Amino acid sequence: MPARRSGVKARRRGDRHQTPIYIGRMNVKVASIEKNTKKKEITLRGIPASPGINIGPCYLFKETEWEPDIRLIDEEKVDKEIKRFRRAIKKSQDYLKSTIQETSDFYGKNISDILNLQIAILEDRFFLKEVEDVIQNELNDSASATYKVFRDKRDHFLKLSNSYFRDRAFDIQNLKKLIIKNVLGKPVTIQLKKPAIVVANDLSPADTVRLHKQSILGFATTTGGKNSHTAIVARSLAVPAVVGVDKIEKLAKQGKKIIIDGSRGKVIINPAQETIRKYEVERKDYLDFERELLQESSADASTRDGKRIFIQANIEFEEELWHVKEVGADGIGLFRTEGIYINRRGLPSEEEQFEIYSKIANHVYPNKCVIRTLDVGGDKILPEIMNVQERNPNLGWRAIRFCLDHQDCFLSQIKAILRANSRGNVQILLPMISSLEEVREVKEFLKKAAAILKKEGKEYGEDIDLGIMVEVPSVVFLADFFAREVDFFSIGTNDLVQYNLAVDRGNERVAYLYSHFHPSVLRMIKQTLDAGKKANIPVSMCGEMAADPVAIPLLLSMGFESVSATHTIIPELKKIIRDIDFTDCKALYQKVSKLSTTKEVSEYLHTFFKERFEGLMIS
Repeated sequence: MPARRSGVKARRRGDRHQTPIYIGRMNVKVASIEKNTKKKEITLRGIPASPGINIGPCYLFKETEWEPDIRLIDEEKVDKEIKRFRRAIKKSQDYLKSTIQETSDFYGKNISDILNLQIAILEDRFFLKEVEDVIQNELNDSASATYKVFRDKRDHFLKLSNSYFRDRAFDIQNLKKLIIKNVLGKPVTIQLKKPAIVVANDLSPADTVRLHKQSILGFATTTGGKNSHTAIVARSLAVPAVVGVDKIEKLAKQGKKIIIDGSRGKVIINPAQETIRKYEVERKDYLDFERELLQESSADASTRDGKRIFIQANIEFEEELWHVKEVGADGIGLFRTEGIYINRRGLPSEEEQFEIYSKIANHVYPNKCVIRTLDVGGDKILPEIMNVQERNPNLGWRAIRFCLDHQDCFLSQIKAILRANSRGNVQILLPMISSLEEVREVKEFLKKAAAILKKEGKEYGEDIDLGIMVEVPSVVFLADFFAREVDFFSIGTNDLVQYNLAVDRGNERVAYLYSHFHPSVLRMIKQTLDAGKKANIPVSMCGEMAADPVAIPLLLSMGFESVSATHTIIPELKKIIRDIDFTDCKALYQKVSKLSTTKEVSEYLHTFFKERFEGLMIS
């Protein structure tokens, strides 16, 4: 289950002056309603999208969702409808550009980058031509054609198993609504007369930025994802947000007081006075904590007895770079390159990739930047290439298997990565490796790419470390052999748990079996770590276990000196490491390794954690 930050407060035993810290806990989206009939208080739960607490009046934004019947036109009106569509695109672009102009000085480049990405989609002629083709070939009017094409794009992303790609569906949905409003000549914007918590079906990134200028206190939406651009903007602006809140629009009342708890993913409607008083205290604690945590986060993460631990960041697109610096990450431990390939027709060029990789590598220099090669297949993000139907795509033609079969695609990426390594701080990470033959084939491929670059007269960094994701059991059992072939290991616990336990974590019926605390998973992790140390190669962890605070003492006990996690959790991880003694953790794995069930391991680790961080407050 994904590790998420949910507002757990902890104090170190015996330290009365210790600032409370809010520790990310594992949870999944649970849309639920809790009613206190005596007090008429209703608590709704959704996905915690942006941490923080606020209390204020509700601004209920009910937007009409236009779902048309197919409207046919005569052939002589085709040109008119295409022009109508293009005018709507221009108005939509102008709206986004004006938002950037109005806010760039105040909000900085990271917000502008997100809005520019949406503008880039609206400038993609291949993408827009699909709408025009529906107008011309199926004789749909421009509104119907827009709805049909954008709906199909949205539905495609919603079917993907990877949460990052699923969340791109909400970006498509935002653009669809914006374009259709302008096609129909009915643009609708939200105007707050006073600070309020906005309740809506969905909000776009541009809406969120504009509302921030109007003193929005937070927002709760029926739809949305934790990694949608709207959620990312909310986190950048420190606006508390909860998304995926079922029935929020029906139960919330205009102007009535509500509480938004973006850390836990809760919205409280008609809160009782004692609930308000409780959250006012928590809000103050939270703000004090955030302030202190960020001030401390730039410092190194070392235990109280001096053991240095390196905390790197996992990122998915360049907009996150400023967060990496803000939280004091020790470089990039995992850059997922799949984001470069989505929302576009065709493959990105070598030059496009080179610019992105170079920007990231230079941003974190002299720290390392680990770039993972394209990991597609199970999620079918390149439908024009990956059009093969598979019964079980997650066990099929994906990741390194796909890349070695599409060498033109792979070659442009490898060449771009080598060129980005001009300062020597880039490393290559290969996903879904299951055999030594694959590693050796990639090594030959690297030589080929370097030879081509040399012939083309392009500058590149030839001396580059090559590592593999350890996420398939076959690699664990042959870890000693793999350690002789590569320069480093990065353990991806998400897939390792899934493949080892034969559990699809996206399947609600069996998700309860999915746990990185399963004894066999811990043995596999330790075996991999020991093989790496014996061969004198670095071993890190970039999966969700590395972002679970309860697991951190155990990882230190196992011997990890480096982990990589999403930037949002890094300040908490650093805080935990600074507040614990390495000698106190040393014997932890030895004790846990004698336990035979997931429940026993989990209970033991949680008890160990609570003994050192008292006062847990779990909603």
